[in-house]
Order: sequence, then structure tokens, then C-alpha cells
Amino acid sequence: MATTGVGLRRVLIIGSGRRIRNNFLPAFAQRRDQFEIVGLWSRTREHAERAASPWGVPVVDSLAAFLDAVDTVVVSVSTTAVRAVLSELAERAAQLSVVLDTPVFGQAAHLPAMATLRTFARVVVAEDYMNYPQWTLARRAVADGLIGEVRSVELAHSGYRYHGLALIRSLADFDHVTVATRRRVGADVSFEFRLRHGVRGRITEPYDQARGTTTIIGEKGVITDSVQVGAEHGPVHVLRPRGDARPDGYLLGGPELLGGPELPGGSGLLGGLELDLPELPALLDAEVPDRSLFNALKTCGLLEVLAAVTGEAFHSRYTYREALYDHLATAVLRASPLLVDPVAGAGGNIVGGLDGMFAGLARARSALTRPAARRAGTTTRGSG
Repeated sequence: MATTGVGLRRVLIIGSGRRIRNNFLPAFAQRRDQFEIVGLWSRTREHAERAASPWGVPVVDSLAAFLDAVDTVVVSVSTTAVRAVLSELAERAAQLSVVLDTPVFGQAAHLPAMATLRTFARVVVAEDYMNYPQWTLARRAVADGLIGEVRSVELAHSGYRYHGLALIRSLADFDHVTVATRRRVGADVSFEFRLRHGVRGRITEPYDQARGTTTIIGEKGVITDSVQVGAEHGPVHVLRPRGDARPDGYLLGGPELLGGPELPGGSGLLGGLELDLPELPALLDAEVPDRSLFNALKTCGLLEVLAAVTGEAFHSRYTYREALYDHLATAVLRASPLLVDPVAGAGGNIVGGLDGMFAGLARARSALTRPAARRAGTTTRGSG
């Protein structure tokens, strides 16, 4: 897979786990015209070779030896190791785009490392769930005015934690949460969010791929992946894969397309509301540990993430600050039944404020250590 070409971004992959094997390597294989993988590094060479060999990617033994040869680094390691990896990359940060897997940092104590993220040429967070093809098509339909202004987004066993919140906010112009609550309903846990401009979101856990549904209610209609949704909110438009055995795209049509009854005001197949996925058949055939459609859709979402590496794309709006915001908000809500964010109410992002604070502290530390370093250098020269 390591081919040469003019204008290719040169990539070093750090990590060799299932995420790299199932998604990153297949995604890069679909973008050979844009990326060249220079090497893959892992703490365990055996694991690195197992991940890299099916794709013809060279395994490297040293990060330092290859950093000067790349302009993009993918980091997919445990959250406890992210800070150490960023420190190793820091010397060349200004020349590097870094792609970080979610949730970026594993705990609040790691947030000061945001000061390091600021120094990279570009930071792209690999939040693929909100970029699954069906949600990309849903956002396109919303942008086209199909259901009017979005009023609520409900993820019933179909999303969880920061992934679910990212999807909800992506349908509301990445608005921030002012108030959120957590409550138990029988065996389920319901997380409810109110965004600054009025959109409401709900995530019902536990996550269950088999029965999960997503419903987007607008002022004049509904977009959903369920045939069980009634027409009380207006015409119902149903998302489904195009082609049952080997899908090659997504459709948005009436519930009859999924074998359900045609509701009054149902849309039927809407002209133009289809999303072609030419890569999907090849992804379904890829020799990866997870051969499921779900995993292939995840890789499709990752292709949207990679588009933000090469230029401006929808995913470019999902900065590391937004990703950390989703992680922080959902983590707090798991510890407390109530979350109130006055910063969001005033139109800000609390993580943005923390980012600025940590950057200021880092500059102050640097200013304090420089004179000490100069004095130490003077002493050393004088003693010679």
C-alpha cells in the first residue's frame, strides 16, 4: 500500500489495535490518491506486523527516525498513552497534522495537554459515528429544508456517551448544552440535553445495535431509521441502505421502503435524496477482523474524517475542543444527575476557556524556565 506520488500526504500510524486494523488501514486504502503510509509503529513489533502486513505497510522501529519524513501522524493508542505520544511529536508539531482517536484524553487530569495540541499545524479528531452515511444524508436533508428547523433528536439505544452527543449537536450546528439530566427508567438510563438555541436531545442507554433507532423531529416532518414512528409530527422520511445484500449507498424515503405501511403524507422515494457510497462494497470485502456492515459504515465515517486532513470539510468544524466538550459533558453527567453550563448559556464553550488557560500557563512556565536554562548554559561555559 505504500506507494509514491506527487502531492500525497505522507502518514505515520502510531498504534496497531483493532481500530487501526478494522478502520484506519482500510480507509487509507480507499484514499491512495491522497495518502501514502510511510510506516506503522507499535510498542509491540509483533502486533505492528500483524496489523501492517495485509496492507503492505512497512513497520518502523523508531518514531524519531521517521518524523522528519511525514506530515501527518495518526495516533490510536490507549487514552493513558496519548499525552506521552504527543510529547514525542511536540518538537515537529508545527509541521504536523495529527489525527487523534476519540475521546482524545481519558480523564480530566489530562486536559492541560491541550496546550500541546494547540501547537500542531492541524488537529483532526476521528469521531466517525456522526459521519456514518445515514447521518450525513440526514444532515443534507435538514440543510435542504426537508423537515424545517430541527426541534429534537432521539437516540433510543442507538448512540452512547460522547458519540451520541456529537451526533445530536452535529444536527444543531454544533450548539452547546445549557442543561442536561440523567434519570433511570426501568432497565434504561435516559440522558436528556437542552441546547442553547432550543434543540432537545435524548440518549437512551444501554446501546443495542439490534434494536436501536434514531429519530430527528423537525417543525414540519421527521427523519428516522425506524418504521415504527407515527406521522403525528408530519411526513415521515425513513433512512435505509440501498441494496439489501451488498448496499452501495443510502436512501431517504417513505416507511414502505422498509416494508412498513405507507403513512398519510409519507414521502415515497424523494428525488435527489440518495447518498452514493462507491467504497462500501470494497470495504465489505476487506480482510479485516470485523466484516460486518456496521464496521464498514464506521470506516465510511472515517473517510469523512480524513477529508478534514486534506482540506476543509464538514468534519473540520469538529475541533478537538468540540470533541473534548462532548466527552467532558457526558462524563460529568454520568457522575451527576444534573449538568448546568452557564458558559454555554452565554454563548461560549467551557473547553475553549480551559484551552486558553492551559496555553497561558504553558507560556508562563516556558518564560520562567528560559532564564534558568540560560544561566545554566553560562555556568557550563564558564566552568570550561
